[in-house]
Amino acid sequence: MPREGSVVKLEEWVDIVSLHRQGVSIKAIARMLGISRNAVRRALRRDGPPVRAPQGRLPSKLDPHKDYLLARLSEFPELSTVVLCEEIRAQGYTGGLTILRNFTRPYRVRRREPVVRFETPPGRQAQCDWAHLGTHVLDGVPTPLYLFVFVLGFSRALYAEVVTSTALPTFLACHLHAFEALGGIPEEILYDNQKQVVLGRTAEGPRFHPEFLAFSGHFGFRPRLCRPYRARTKGKVERSIGYLKDRFFCGRTFTDLDDMNTQLARWLAEVANQREHATTKERPSDRLLREGLLPLTHAKPWRPPAPILASGLRPLFRVVAPEVEKRPLSVYEEVAV
Repeated sequence: MPREGSVVKLEEWVDIVSLHRQGVSIKAIARMLGISRNAVRRALRRDGPPVRAPQGRLPSKLDPHKDYLLARLSEFPELSTVVLCEEIRAQGYTGGLTILRNFTRPYRVRRREPVVRFETPPGRQAQCDWAHLGTHVLDGVPTPLYLFVFVLGFSRALYAEVVTSTALPTFLACHLHAFEALGGIPEEILYDNQKQVVLGRTAEGPRFHPEFLAFSGHFGFRPRLCRPYRARTKGKVERSIGYLKDRFFCGRTFTDLDDMNTQLARWLAEVANQREHATTKERPSDRLLREGLLPLTHAKPWRPPAPILASGLRPLFRVVAPEVEKRPLSVYEEVAV
């Protein structure tokens, strides 16, 4: 016989909501959980989970934080359990991840993307890409924001910065900032087919932007392109963009673009590049010491096409050290896989 009752248990409510969102009928849910269909309907009509603690048990350690969690997930449903746990631990939470995960599961929207990895030796490759962060009002003007992301393949050391333009001078300046922040230049950088890098393709191969090609020659790195429609070849930077959106941008507020980049730089230095990476099982900051990047002092002198600002915060172009060494740029390979 199905169990009657006006209030289902918290665990049952989680199951009811999850199953219903998967398309399971009320009748089937009632049969699976051994409760009445009316109990299922009442549970689905609730504004939130049942808050009454089960008789004979102490209140959950999560109870004082549930209102906060629901408010956060209502505004930012992509917040991960790890981030939420860090936030409520700062408020005094002493419980574990499992109870938090079970409680928040019906409210979270998790990123699910296939993983493709291409490992490279130290110093060999970086991957670079843009991400659009939407249009926001800056100084009273609707302004698009773009995230420049640069990640080293061996160490997974990460650099990122938010700008208001993807024009070539800004693109090149962001590279300089990445070289400075990470301590040098890799042998090659992998790109998608963005217009700042490649103008088109012919039977002879890609037609690179001449100013970009001059830049890569001065700094001695070799540009490589993903094959058309194979952008996931650069999976490290794609996953880094997802990581940045989930762990840094989601749930934060900023006073202006300056504040956003200041917070981002601090978070990269103190969190992103200090964490144990899930794939390498080492901190990016530790592996960065073994990258063996070409020092900036070994680059050719270079002058920018135009001294503009990338983000409205600081000059993008700086005087480069005297000429010492240059890597050959005779071959521009594409990723074959």
